[in-house]
Amino acid sequence: MRLIAICLSLVLSVSAFAEKPRIKTFDEAWKTTKANFYDKKQVGETWDALKDKYRPLAKEAKTETELIEITNRMLGELKASHLVLMSKDAYQEHMLPELGSEPRPQLGFEAIEIDGGIFVRSLLEGGPAVKAGIKRGDRIVKIEGVAAKKSGRLEDEGCDPGLPWPPLYYVRLEGTDPVEMTVESEKGKPRTVTVTPEAISGVIATQNSVRVIKYHGMKFGYVHTWHFLVSQIFGTVSSAMAKEFSQCDGLLLDVRGRGGSPIVMNAILGLFRTGAWDKPVVLLVDDRSRSAKEIFTWSWMREHLGPAVGRTTEGAVLGSQFFPLGDGSCLLCPVVDGRVYTKGDKLEGKGVTPDHVVDYPLPYANGYDEILEFGKDRLELEVKRVKVRAAIFAVLKLVG
Repeated sequence: MRLIAICLSLVLSVSAFAEKPRIKTFDEAWKTTKANFYDKKQVGETWDALKDKYRPLAKEAKTETELIEITNRMLGELKASHLVLMSKDAYQEHMLPELGSEPRPQLGFEAIEIDGGIFVRSLLEGGPAVKAGIKRGDRIVKIEGVAAKKSGRLEDEGCDPGLPWPPLYYVRLEGTDPVEMTVESEKGKPRTVTVTPEAISGVIATQNSVRVIKYHGMKFGYVHTWHFLVSQIFGTVSSAMAKEFSQCDGLLLDVRGRGGSPIVMNAILGLFRTGAWDKPVVLLVDDRSRSAKEIFTWSWMREHLGPAVGRTTEGAVLGSQFFPLGDGSCLLCPVVDGRVYTKGDKLEGKGVTPDHVVDYPLPYANGYDEILEFGKDRLELEVKRVKVRAAIFAVLKLVG
């Protein structure tokens, strides 16, 4: 009996030890939000009441995943962007390397849930998923033999629970072993692919995206800036303009994806404001272009730097900061009202609607990109207009 009592005591001690760090993480996230949230009125008495509502649930959380979900339900009640508790894996293995421009082993795609299915939304150029033949719009049916939605390998990237958008996912690795997946490019026609992880980053994918597109006798430069987090993104764009794109007729500047630093944003804008690029350019955006990318688009359209094509941006425009927590997870918290960057215009919860809105269906798209294709058509028109104006000016000069 004494042995049984000792064992029971040990079990209860282990259980209590496991519970304590979890509730500590909840409390830390709550306190950090209260201390740093940009709108102090929003985290007054209401924030105390939300703690009382969710802390008992957090205390009962059996796993880290449950704890993250409960905490994010609380954070989501503030209805603010850039406010989310990221899991340890999502922060340390997915986000932190990108912040440091450090390539990390990954599969190189992000996915989203639509009508109960998990579909590939975007792929890192030159990444493992592309090499394995996965395309935009493919449905992920199984991951290592487990239904995608039930797989523990499918990890939330750390999307804002306070926004109405479904989360974006990536597939978490277990070591560097290849991952077998069942995918469908066409409904009802599954195939098995094996994706071997490789070290890649948004910076490398941006570099890989640089190419010249031949279109109806013209040459268009194309570059996809995956984010504005680090200066290497600016370096890639400016270098491509001076080298690969020097003989091009126009430029397709793709800013679909997450935001980043206002410094990088303004540096890239400066290339067009100062005339470093003086040929026609079309901007590509979509409904997950966010944060600094939205301020970029707002500035672009306000200054009439070229047509913007795609979808209304996400409406996630608050200046934020990362706060690593004691258990290795991380709280992303908004600390600055985005209106300081937009002369008082409110983009939070609203986004920026481009000049030309394009339908952009995803399921079973088979790699087709309507926004890019519309952008090519629009850029062709802009190039022709420039050539016509140049011809008229030359004639007038001769006549004069």
